[in-house]
Amino acid sequence: MKKKLAFHAWGILRYAFTLLLAGFLWWYFRNYELFLILMVLILLPVLSITALLLRQNDFTALVTLPSLGIGKDRSVPMSVRIKNDGRFLGFAADVSYCVRNVFTEYEETKTERIWAGPGVCTVAQKELKSHHVGRVEVTVTEVIIWDWLGIGSIKSTTKKDAWVIVGPDCTAAAEEDLTASVENFPEENETKKHGTDVNPDIEIREYIPGDDLKNIHWKLTAKVGRTMVRERLSSGRDRINVLLALTQDPVENDALMASLYGLGRLLIDKGYPVRLCWMGYGGEIQGRYLAEEGELENAMDEILSISGKKDPAGARNAMEAEFPGEAYIVVKHGTYQGTYVR
Repeated sequence: MKKKLAFHAWGILRYAFTLLLAGFLWWYFRNYELFLILMVLILLPVLSITALLLRQNDFTALVTLPSLGIGKDRSVPMSVRIKNDGRFLGFAADVSYCVRNVFTEYEETKTERIWAGPGVCTVAQKELKSHHVGRVEVTVTEVIIWDWLGIGSIKSTTKKDAWVIVGPDCTAAAEEDLTASVENFPEENETKKHGTDVNPDIEIREYIPGDDLKNIHWKLTAKVGRTMVRERLSSGRDRINVLLALTQDPVENDALMASLYGLGRLLIDKGYPVRLCWMGYGGEIQGRYLAEEGELENAMDEILSISGKKDPAGARNAMEAEFPGEAYIVVKHGTYQGTYVR
């Protein structure tokens, strides 16, 4: 994108007043030194604007956050910096950056003025702490470079950002019996596959939104005319649907995400193939199939990377419309980590 030079009335008026004052002093005193000062003042805006135009591409925004996820209420170092590739010239810069939790929709924008001399200059360096789970992003939204006299500026809208996942306090449920974690959960013999002792590792089913493209069975898709995928299952168990029905309250959502991890770990450890569902963009149900802990953590990261402000009743209605007649577990917090709904 081509950057445009903008002139500022306040800077021009300030320069004009200084120039008129120098001109009046020279006219009144007829002094040679004052004449030289007046000539320098006349040439200075040209030099200042020219230097700004020549060095406008020397500035780069840098944002640094830890690469690994963290827990809520834990501080991590954050830094926003400007790199000036010029060797000799520095300029004043206004740097605007935004700290945003995508999951809770919290957002805070700050603007700092610094002197961007040659090398790397720190705009902000502080400890970042999030009181709620979610994907926390730090984005440099705007960098404005000023000429030396404050007459003109060039705005850069190139965005630089970094992010980190703030996760819940993840502890797996310790109960051996699922009925202690899930209200109304059926007895263990009721959840086993009927008619077979060993369930195959792979099951073919029709594609649903959110399935990984690498699991598509292309030959069968071409044969039947519908998108089919391979689903990896644990042996001997019926699939368990788990619905994460988020709310408008970030504190409650924190507790629900913690419950989801504990419940998901418990189901996976007991050999249940899990289909985790939640409400995504546009009120549509998103689903992921989980057979191991890493897949659970990846799904949670995906959930934390979108807005968590949802309607729980709407999520249940959408779930029942998407999978009519199927039982599912609604994630809860408190005495039970979920409720089994037939």
